[in-house]
Amino acid sequence: MAENARLANTMRHGRAFRGTLNWVWTVFGPFVGLVQVTLFFAWLTRDSGLFLTVDNWRTIAVQTVIVGIAALGMTAIMIAGGIDLSVGSVIALVTVTIALLVNGATVSLPLPSDPSFGWKWTPLFTLKLPLALAMLGGVLVGGLSGFVTGAVITGLRVVPFIITLGGLKIFRGLAKWLAGSTVIYIPAEEQSWWFRGIMATEPTPSWLLVAPGVWILLFLSLLLALMLRYSLLGRYIYTVGSNEATARLCGINVPLVKTTVYTLGGLATGLAGLLQFVYLNGTGDPTTAEGLELQTIAAVVIGGGSLSGGVGTVLGTLIGCLIMSVLNNGCVHAGIPNATQDVIIGLIIVAAVTLDQFRRRSATAV
Repeated sequence: MAENARLANTMRHGRAFRGTLNWVWTVFGPFVGLVQVTLFFAWLTRDSGLFLTVDNWRTIAVQTVIVGIAALGMTAIMIAGGIDLSVGSVIALVTVTIALLVNGATVSLPLPSDPSFGWKWTPLFTLKLPLALAMLGGVLVGGLSGFVTGAVITGLRVVPFIITLGGLKIFRGLAKWLAGSTVIYIPAEEQSWWFRGIMATEPTPSWLLVAPGVWILLFLSLLLALMLRYSLLGRYIYTVGSNEATARLCGINVPLVKTTVYTLGGLATGLAGLLQFVYLNGTGDPTTAEGLELQTIAAVVIGGGSLSGGVGTVLGTLIGCLIMSVLNNGCVHAGIPNATQDVIIGLIIVAAVTLDQFRRRSATAV
């Protein structure tokens, strides 16, 4: 009996130790990776000394904003056990929507025509909004796309990968159709001083230290972290992602949680589209942000999130975004070709997924 008790106690301490190591790796692993990547490129660019300058890190911060905000929405979605492959297409749709609303969008409906009694698109009225309202409209379009995606996933009970893969083509095609497969520019006089300063590398006023867009990213990160940590919705999101069947048995309205998460993700994507519109100097481009959905998913995974759901943190996602921005920026300063950059990022994603699987097996063993 005493021997069995000692054996059980040893196993319990072993499980606790492995659990502690797993937690430490989840929390500090991405940060260690960021430090290593930074030191590596600092060494590669030691002759020029341009990589570790304040101006360059301001640039890196601005380059992180769009992917970072979209990745915040992806974080909540992936924690809930979902995925969204339509992020880049929605961002393109948002930029086109804002440009159309600023320039004046003609609203048409298919109505019967005489004398053939056929149908044709008949203009009803032109909707022209001030820049601020048009930008708000773009964010709402992103939220609506997320709501539709979540409702279709829960309504049809089809895996998110298939639905959002279809959404990737649908939203991109809609953006091209609205824009007439061309780029839409807004007049320079519509671009107020605050508009130009949102993504400025050197902020005005200078006491902001970084671009206002970076502060927007940090503020939203804090809100999402507090929501996931302390709100009832946050606990539901982790529960649904960890075990959907158990969540249903506990009385959680799983379809409502999933739809809410995709709607919040859509709003985050809409805001990312707004900032992409600003970054493009007020341009609605139906071809922009191609492949950005893969960058957001990679940021979440590199930051410790899991493709299987139930795992992920806001801080980890931000570090994952920074790692990719530092990689891209460092490769440019080191003169590394784009093809090599893609290979490096791909290898990091594979390594992150492999470590995630190892972590999950360790947790199961615990």
